[in-house]
Amino acid sequence: MFKKNRKMVERVKTLLIVLLSCSAVYLTVRTQLPVAFSGLLPSSTGESGSQTTQESRIQAAQPLRMAVTIRGGAETLRYGVQYDQEAQDALFQQVYSLLVEALSSAGAPESVSQEAWRQALSTAPGVYFDWQDDLPFAVLNGWLSVDNEQLSGSLRRLVLTAEDGQAVIYYCNQSGSCYRAACSMVDVNRLSDAVSGVKDNGARFAFEKEEYSSLAPDTLLLGENITPTVYQASNPLEDENVQEQVRQQLDFSADSSVSYITSDEQVIRNGNDTLRLASDGTVTFTAADDGGSRYPVAGAGVYWAVERCRQLATDTLGELCGQARVYLMSVEETGTESWQIQFGYLLDGVPVRLGEEGYAARFQVTGGRVSSFTLCFRSYLDSGTTSVVLPQLQAMAAMEAKGHEGEELLLLYLDGTGQQVSASWAAASQWKTGG
Repeated sequence: MFKKNRKMVERVKTLLIVLLSCSAVYLTVRTQLPVAFSGLLPSSTGESGSQTTQESRIQAAQPLRMAVTIRGGAETLRYGVQYDQEAQDALFQQVYSLLVEALSSAGAPESVSQEAWRQALSTAPGVYFDWQDDLPFAVLNGWLSVDNEQLSGSLRRLVLTAEDGQAVIYYCNQSGSCYRAACSMVDVNRLSDAVSGVKDNGARFAFEKEEYSSLAPDTLLLGENITPTVYQASNPLEDENVQEQVRQQLDFSADSSVSYITSDEQVIRNGNDTLRLASDGTVTFTAADDGGSRYPVAGAGVYWAVERCRQLATDTLGELCGQARVYLMSVEETGTESWQIQFGYLLDGVPVRLGEEGYAARFQVTGGRVSSFTLCFRSYLDSGTTSVVLPQLQAMAAMEAKGHEGEELLLLYLDGTGQQVSASWAAASQWKTGG
């Protein structure tokens, strides 16, 4: 009898140990995912070669600016980050798991007014994400491994907040249409805990400050003046060894290609596909007219098209851009299963407008393949100096004087392919057009 009871006690102990172990694993996953994610965020040096595919996809999903709204009595307090890659990385890792849970569990969205959207921006606790341009939900969800067919179309901005004890997301696209969806998986207490250590740094939206009424209402303003880094810029393709590296990466090796050199470019033919390496660092590809498949897309839909182009951009530009990052600028549908996709450079979280066109890479995807592209190779290195830009209020006045009233105010690096680039304020319409 004693032995039987002892065996029973041992079995109970074993069962308790198993249950406690499972509980510990569950709690670790629930509470420590943002911390664990810190290892997935690469440094801002542009060294993408050490990243796994999943790590680089997560980085691709990161917005250009973020903000956290916190409780401060009757006053709205906010911590905002933009134009500071290290701070953006840190905040994104802190709330990354909440964004994934929100997108995964979002219900059917309903249309809401601009007033409701701005009320959500001022509700605490809240986390705000801004990707600068319309981003298809299919692309964002694909990068974050989210499966939710309720979310379709595109978004520019999103805020995760709480209403009546329930987590909700509000999002808007570039045209100004706004939507709301409840998120059943997000624990409101976790949302509060995730932002509990954040301190107000004076960040506000333009609609919250009367003196900034000449700006687009959703412009994020920071409380401090900005002193952006000045970068040295160069053309990495001036090195013949780098040219050979790029040819290999793009599957135009010397052994299987025919090439000739003109006064300002090298032309390489492989089958009926053509690759051109210009002396200014521009590389262009044109697929054969017979529909060759050198760069096939892995699946149907915009996500796979963007992801194939992102891989090409990061494997080439991303390996040689120095302290810059490559990010998705825009996606434009040009037909059935056809898109024009552009990527740009970021310097410490600030977009670079490169040359007359503005982009670092432009791809055309048609019929399940990349049919053409242009890559603009640039390498950036911190010069060790900073520049002074106008305070945002004065920059707004200057923008208004040039006829850009009602637009968003952005900080941009303007790279006219010189040897040094500095940041300056610009209206949103100048971001891509340069006008």
